[in-house]
Amino acid sequence: MSTRDRLAGTVGAAIETVRSVGAGRGLTGRGLSAKRLVLGVVVVAIVVLTVIPLLFLLWTSVWSGFPGELAASFTTENFATVYTEGFFDVWELFANSLVIAVGMTATGMALGLTFAWLFVRTNLPSKGAMELVLLSGQAIPGYVYAIMYITAYGPDNGLVDGALREAVGVGFPLDIFNPWGIAFVVGVNVVPTFYLLTVPALQDMDPALEEASRIHGAGAVETIRSVTLPLIKPALLSGALVTFLYGLGEFAIVAILGARNGYDVYSTAIWRSITGGFPPAYGEAAALSCSLLLLTLVLVWYYRTVTRRKEQFMTLSSGGTHAGTWDLGRWRLPLAGALWGVLLFVWLLPTVVMVVASLHGSWVGEVHVGALSLDNYRLALTDPGLRDAFANSLVVALGGATLGTVLVVGMAYYTERTDGRLGGLVDFLSLTPLAVPGIIMGSSLLFTFLWVGQLLPFLNLYGTVTIIAVGCVVVFLPVASRIAIGNIVQVHAELEEAGRIAGASWLGQMRAIFLPLFRNSAAVIWFFLAIHVFQLLSIPLMTYTTDTVVIPVKLFELYMYRPNIELVSAISTIFIGLTVALVVALRYLGIRFYELGTR
Repeated sequence: MSTRDRLAGTVGAAIETVRSVGAGRGLTGRGLSAKRLVLGVVVVAIVVLTVIPLLFLLWTSVWSGFPGELAASFTTENFATVYTEGFFDVWELFANSLVIAVGMTATGMALGLTFAWLFVRTNLPSKGAMELVLLSGQAIPGYVYAIMYITAYGPDNGLVDGALREAVGVGFPLDIFNPWGIAFVVGVNVVPTFYLLTVPALQDMDPALEEASRIHGAGAVETIRSVTLPLIKPALLSGALVTFLYGLGEFAIVAILGARNGYDVYSTAIWRSITGGFPPAYGEAAALSCSLLLLTLVLVWYYRTVTRRKEQFMTLSSGGTHAGTWDLGRWRLPLAGALWGVLLFVWLLPTVVMVVASLHGSWVGEVHVGALSLDNYRLALTDPGLRDAFANSLVVALGGATLGTVLVVGMAYYTERTDGRLGGLVDFLSLTPLAVPGIIMGSSLLFTFLWVGQLLPFLNLYGTVTIIAVGCVVVFLPVASRIAIGNIVQVHAELEEAGRIAGASWLGQMRAIFLPLFRNSAAVIWFFLAIHVFQLLSIPLMTYTTDTVVIPVKLFELYMYRPNIELVSAISTIFIGLTVALVVALRYLGIRFYELGTR
């Protein structure tokens, strides 16, 4: 039985439940206080976590000395140096960043939305296995993803490129080192994210509306254009906005693939100005980041203007019904074959090559059967430093995912379900981390906690995994909040209103109605955060100590300081295995992302 069918038949039971946990105990008044307390804590947490690093960024951009150097003074010299004196070639950096952002968004939307719609809305065969492959790509950090494509499709030691040259005399047609090739690789890396951003919206949308369109003679393409896409506009805008802004700040893949031709974007230029020069150009880097903040403000204003009338997108209510999936007929097998071809090209082949490389003592782009061994895996599992790093990463991932899920669900409820005067500001603040490249955000958090530790010793978090977890939550707050907001607008408020009319407290309404209804979207948010926090590099790289090294930092050091692509490949293969295990565990619990609303 579907979620909608169950809701249609059991709203009365839910009302009785909230009566028993709320009104029957006289908690209505206290429920109002609980609502203010819970949402107030969430709002304060969002403001603190976003505003403090932002203030530090702005302060640095107008400070004549290093961050924390109180003997310095306020100045506009940093902006003059960046925008009028040519410290950075701002227009070239903007153009390069725009290419990456546009290519990333186009690739992520085209593939992510296609997979999401076919998985949710059709009887596509083997979609469960496809989703497993698709989501396993989330376990691969961006810098490892770039290395995978180099080993598979690179013109020098790429296994696939070499095989094609030997077989047909022509190498792989995609140049992964030119701007659009880099944009494609970056876009492929974000496809699983776009998929997770759109699946819940497609699942929560009442498919009877599509069926009505088809009954009246509209074809599949016309139905998708005139019914499906308009109804999931919040999720699409959320996905496109977040992907585009992340594209403007993309670092890892561009740093590796763009190094050959000296291709720089905002983030790589900022990173080089901090780490490659003496003294570090903190002020200039912060001033350059401010232009990304301005662009964020414009895009957030547009997003909120388009999605202001939330009732247009509320299609999940007490009277909803669940229609069957679309029958693809004779196109089932061809479409499945085409999608498996895409998965083979963009995920499976690079992953297989990475696994093969991990079995070699030295990878030169050729398979040597006699040299295959498990030594790299043995080292990855037995090295004390790697074990400690894995334990730290696990703590950071689980803690960060749980904290982030609570914050974004509470924030989405506040901005979309209440008339709070700070709703627009909180929504905007949840997106501001997009304007701050991860390297700058990491520096901001580091110095912020250093100052907090001096002023308030009982809040000294420097050198702990807590600062890493908090920083990772801030970085992924924009995407997680878009998942929550893009889907909460589809859950009609009449269900909670029914509970309120029955006399239930706000806590009773939340416990018996809203949270069970929003559980699947929360599972998507938690899964997304756990995987991405586990693999994030920028925040740990700027805030770790010898006692809080995490796996991404270990991987980065292995590749940058003593190139060991074989061991990096082995650890990344373990990443994929862990992600598959997590997806299997979620399915054991009854959660399939393309079937979120059918349980």
